[in-house]
Amino acid sequence: MTDPLRVLLLTSKLSPAAGGLAVSVPGLAHSIDPLPDMEMHVVGTLDPGNPAAAQGWGPRVQGFDVKGPLAGQYAPGMAPAIAALVPDLVDVQGIWTYPSMANLRHARRTGTPYLVTPRGMLDPWARKNSAWKKKIAGALFEQAHLKGALALRATAKMEAQHFRDMGLTNPIAVVPNGLNLPDLAPRTDGALRSILFLSRIHPKKGVDFLLRSWAALQAEFPGWEIVIAGIDENGHEAELKALTQKLCLPRVRFVGEAHGAAKEALYRDADLFVLPTYAENFGLVVAEALAQETPVITTRNAPWQGLEAEGCGWWIAHEQDRLTDTLRAALSRPAADLAAMGRRGRAWVQRDFAMTQVADKMREVYLWASGRGPKPECVHD
Repeated sequence: MTDPLRVLLLTSKLSPAAGGLAVSVPGLAHSIDPLPDMEMHVVGTLDPGNPAAAQGWGPRVQGFDVKGPLAGQYAPGMAPAIAALVPDLVDVQGIWTYPSMANLRHARRTGTPYLVTPRGMLDPWARKNSAWKKKIAGALFEQAHLKGALALRATAKMEAQHFRDMGLTNPIAVVPNGLNLPDLAPRTDGALRSILFLSRIHPKKGVDFLLRSWAALQAEFPGWEIVIAGIDENGHEAELKALTQKLCLPRVRFVGEAHGAAKEALYRDADLFVLPTYAENFGLVVAEALAQETPVITTRNAPWQGLEAEGCGWWIAHEQDRLTDTLRAALSRPAADLAAMGRRGRAWVQRDFAMTQVADKMREVYLWASGRGPKPECVHD
């Protein structure tokens, strides 16, 4: 009998500070590991402010302290751990930091095949952000690391095109992120109906666009408020609060980061979810909102064109007037219409983004990449 395939998910920031990776990577590890021919391991770096969070990232997790600047994620204990684990296959989650270098060195020394899942870090907006740092990292290790990958994983066709636009010729596995559908709690009726933003509070997410549109609309919709939730990155929340005061927006609440049941309650109690983003490789928060029967507005910088085809939201150009007009149209709809849109959204997530389906697809990709199975249909040359 063949031993289970030992797959290593190699990443950094084993904590909620990793954003969407803190949901997608643990979900992947926990969903694939029960399959009889799979054995999933996670190796990453510890968040000095929340080291205990690492243990929830998978059935077998090793986390290591970062030495030096946090931006580089240099963890000297990581390379020996990879060597001791002797994985059959490595899937690197995220790029531009030390885990990529450690994996490249391990692959060159042992010949271990590996995949790279960039997690949105190759989209045009991300490449321009801190471009000089990425240029240095690219020259030192990341260009070689990407080119040497047996395949790249994209979570949507839009992200796969970003790979090709960069000149990468590796095979690409297009597999979306998955979601375990939560049970639905009763909705809580508040004094005001709510528009929710929930994600990292970062300039990339375009929250300032939402606030400016709300400044034009708040007088028309006195029964609504905006709720802004998420982890503050680099003090951006203070900038948004200052903008809120400048625009005289009394019905905007900043509620901080939320996880677990508290996060689910925010989605569930919202009447509308808005992600006015500049760039997303997938946008897991969109799927999470739909899973709670909350309709969505997001931009065409996120790969969610199906919102309109499935009748559960709006997919719009990243333009101020377009967002304002779309919000006005959405808030003018009867509550029953928005509720029906939300129900259609949950049905779509259950049909196309269930974690069990994603686990099966990634199992096929891993078996193929390790030479134990045929090439899956989701892999494109």
